[in-house]
Amino acid sequence: MGAPGNPTYYSVSDLKTRILNIAQTSIYHVKFAVPPAVSSFIASNGRGVTPENISNIELLCSEASLPGTTLATHDVTSDYHGVTEKMAYRRIYDETIDLTFYVDRNYNVIEFFDGWIDYITGLGETFSRNDYKSPYVHYRMNYPEKYKSDMYVVKYEKDIGNALNYTFVKAFPVSVTSTPVTYQASELLQYNVSFSYIRYVRERNKIIPPSTLENPRAPGVVEFNKFNFDYSPEFFDAQFSVNRDQRFRGPNDFLNLGNPALDQFGIRDQLGRPPSGAPGPTVVA
Repeated sequence: MGAPGNPTYYSVSDLKTRILNIAQTSIYHVKFAVPPAVSSFIASNGRGVTPENISNIELLCSEASLPGTTLATHDVTSDYHGVTEKMAYRRIYDETIDLTFYVDRNYNVIEFFDGWIDYITGLGETFSRNDYKSPYVHYRMNYPEKYKSDMYVVKYEKDIGNALNYTFVKAFPVSVTSTPVTYQASELLQYNVSFSYIRYVRERNKIIPPSTLENPRAPGVVEFNKFNFDYSPEFFDAQFSVNRDQRFRGPNDFLNLGNPALDQFGIRDQLGRPPSGAPGPTVVA
């Protein structure tokens, strides 16, 4: 190691070890904890979006943004002669997170997000969609606790290992950008949605692949991962339950890893395996 300010020499093998282990942008997953009222609403009224479809919609997210943050500062002048300093007094989060989705041929992506916004604005409850064709219809917004819920983005690598888990607190869709269609050469149809949220919390977790367990599909054995939910009535409570970990347990279903168990909607995991009837899971730290 050279002295400060002097060049430091590295071997090629050492350089590869230090700087070539770079994360890739294309390996991530988005997860929604859809409020029960919204889930029920978009599964009815002829929309055809069932809880089983939502995991497919999550996988169709072709682009997301890891969130940014800013410190608000004020200038402090003349504490020292001729010096102006900046001091932070508040942390500011991005106002929205923007997601881009490929649209499936059944248009479930459009129905899902449009249905969520319809529920927020009261469309389909106070009046039907047919009633809204009248220029004289009014609307009544739903209460925020009914349509807000946490949203999750997990960034990981192909070899699993460490993952960055982002929790977006009290998120809900606030805008959908226009989606052009044209008679020019066909391209993949994409849908852009912006979600508002209060703040985000980033956690660094380690995902355990099933191969590291003695018997990853043994009844009652699952890997701990807060991005897969064991559905319970208190999951969507405005107040956190006393035992918060009980709300986050289950297989790594979005990675097609782990053990059969119910997902957050009480259905089978993504591999179609039925729920296990064994007693409560053993958490592998």
